[in-house]
Amino acid sequence: MDVSSVVLDSCVIFPMPLCDTLLRAAEAELYSVRFSREILDGATRNLVKKEIMTEIKAARFQAMIEKTFPESIVEVPASLVEAMTNHPGDRHVVAAAILANAKVIVTDNLKHFPKEALEPYGIEAQHPDVFLSELFDNNPESMLQVIRQQVEALKNPPYTIAEIIEKLEKNNRVHEFASKVRFYEYCNFLTETAKKALRKIGQPAPEGGRCYEGERYRLWMKGQTLIITAKDGRGEVIRVQNDEIEGDISSEDVKLFQKFAQRLEQELTTNKVDE
Repeated sequence: MDVSSVVLDSCVIFPMPLCDTLLRAAEAELYSVRFSREILDGATRNLVKKEIMTEIKAARFQAMIEKTFPESIVEVPASLVEAMTNHPGDRHVVAAAILANAKVIVTDNLKHFPKEALEPYGIEAQHPDVFLSELFDNNPESMLQVIRQQVEALKNPPYTIAEIIEKLEKNNRVHEFASKVRFYEYCNFLTETAKKALRKIGQPAPEGGRCYEGERYRLWMKGQTLIITAKDGRGEVIRVQNDEIEGDISSEDVKLFQKFAQRLEQELTTNKVDE
């Protein structure tokens, strides 16, 4: 996917923390962001309408975007807007994409951008989950750094990486992206915690190797194969085999393993178990 020039619809500019993720990714030059003043005005109106910001704060927010991305504003003539065939309320967005030579419009209102209205111009409408997931696949470490910067900027209240990922997943419906970032950031922590538990408090497993039967997870390892199985019906959440790791972990998995790691450390310290 060519993401050199991408138009953000107003519906993905005002919800947080999605807007912050998208704009920080643009600042990191993972794509080149484009929007018209009408798009920004729409985002500002929604911020005020949904009582996320006052009119003064929303105006400052829009001014900050324009100052940060001075080359991103596209001036759209009314004649081009009138020539578009998608939903009337969002024809200005497609017109902006044409003038910006953008191949992608990021929007969570896909029904306003039918394929037949975009194909003649070589444009595709993408849900932010699809767009961010592809950015992550192409630049995993850079996208993780974007999330880390978000966390560092949030002071009142402070957030952890796991909490920001969970908020993106629940508030902004970017489930696949959240899952990818979470696994990339925390899979090694879960596997190392599991290995330590198996070494120190594991028991011989009926099928060979060692296992640990917890209330919510079963840990099993034999040779270089490690499997973490959730007991809530999801089955395997992590499998390490042949030097490859795969799986799908939830925000709850991260929280529970963080607590488990703390309890394990306390138990080893109390019982003075040698590393």
